[in-house]
Amino acid sequence: MPHAAPPAPVLAYQLGDALYLNLTSACTLACTFCPKIRDGDWVVGGFDLRLARPPSADEVWRDALAAGLGGRAEVVFTGLGEPTRRLANVLELTRRLKASGVGRVRVDTDGLASLREGRDVVPELVAAGLDAVSVSLNAPDAATYARVCPSRFGERAFDASRAFIRAAVSGGLDVAASCVALPGLSEDACRAEAERLGARFRWRPYDRLGRIAKAAR
Repeated sequence: MPHAAPPAPVLAYQLGDALYLNLTSACTLACTFCPKIRDGDWVVGGFDLRLARPPSADEVWRDALAAGLGGRAEVVFTGLGEPTRRLANVLELTRRLKASGVGRVRVDTDGLASLREGRDVVPELVAAGLDAVSVSLNAPDAATYARVCPSRFGERAFDASRAFIRAAVSGGLDVAASCVALPGLSEDACRAEAERLGARFRWRPYDRLGRIAKAAR
């Protein structure tokens, strides 16, 4: 019997009235609360988002068009990887989305693109037409951040994420900073840090990450 073809990768998926674009499975961080780190779960809203390889901009665009762009509340770059690991694709696809009349384009991010790329990438995102970013701040201080969101950057990552938020606010983007409601983490301290940076604050339920039928970071 012939082997069944592997399922097509999920590059564009709908939750509610928003369209989500899945660019990569790679991350800069290894967050302890992430379902793919914690228990190997790559499913979001019923969609398996694990990718065998990063798709091209044209592949994502094809699937976005097939899913439909009209009438969307927003189009969001997210998944279970860090979208800005594919920064060139984010920029190219944002330009295409805005040229096609999409009213709101958002990136869900760890805020470490500028640190990783070695330059301030916020002006590039703004120039491409991006409207909003949602940054996973996840802690009120560097030591806590490095513990719950470990990376090769250590505690430097926290200040880099904060700098990205400030730059995004200054660049005129709609900026939200989120923290996951981990046991022992102070919501008040996280909220104060986010608001100090000029961002709106979102307190995200713990142990629902990656399993929410209709939600956005």
